Amino acid sequence: MKLSNNRESFPRVFGVLVLLVPLACAWWFVVAALFDQWIDDPNYTHGLFVVPMALILAWRRRDRAHAIEQKPSYAGLVVLAVAVAMYLVGIVAAELFTMRVSFVTAVIALVLATQGWGRTKALLFPLLFLLLMIPVPYVIYYKFTFPMQLWSSKLAAQVLSGLGMPVVRSGNIIELEGYSLEVVTACSGLRSMMTLGALAVFMTDFFRIGTMGKVIMVAMSLPVAIVANIVRLTSTAVVAAMAGGAAADSFLHGFSGVVVFLSGLVLLVTLGFMLEWIARRR
Repeated sequence: MKLSNNRESFPRVFGVLVLLVPLACAWWFVVAALFDQWIDDPNYTHGLFVVPMALILAWRRRDRAHAIEQKPSYAGLVVLAVAVAMYLVGIVAAELFTMRVSFVTAVIALVLATQGWGRTKALLFPLLFLLLMIPVPYVIYYKFTFPMQLWSSKLAAQVLSGLGMPVVRSGNIIELEGYSLEVVTACSGLRSMMTLGALAVFMTDFFRIGTMGKVIMVAMSLPVAIVANIVRLTSTAVVAAMAGGAAADSFLHGFSGVVVFLSGLVLLVTLGFMLEWIARRR
């Protein structure tokens, strides 16, 4: 019976794949531009790791998906039509974000058309996870960047003042004795929030914490990223006060970013284990 079903579904699967060949050619420049932005824009470098992480999530669901009978669905063609419409709207409006979302929609359509509703549902989480590889439009990104710069500089100045250091803050510039620390766009904290947020979503799949626990873990990635960024700014200022501005602006500044990011990652993993422990107790 399964052999018969596979024979009957083959023409539909083959037809969908043939249809996607010209569409893949049309989406190629969208994917190429996306890859270039990952490489050139340090704010979205984490996009390079989203696809491998999505593949890992899909691999973890392979047994569940294979246990479901393959039933190709014509509904995938409907979703594909939606993806094409989004693509055309993006072309007309010259809006990359819409075209990139249409690419992910087309991938979901391909899975639905060739594998069916059951397997698509089993793989829906890794498929939707692909959306995290799409950079936020610059209009939105820069709308939040400067307020985050001001907030980060304010918190860092308060911490430095609490440590007994003479500090004068003017906007996003922190004045110390013999050194001015400017909280630039890269130090606003948004980069850490996006990266740690994506990692938090990924890690929720490895903890048995329930839906509420997963929501809490993803939500907590935001304050963790903020704290990590404040620690980085504060440590840079402390290094400048103790060893001079040249030391603060040297490779130690970049190295401190790596250390602080890893610290944030450790905090997220620790939070995951704590939420799992609470879930088991309940």
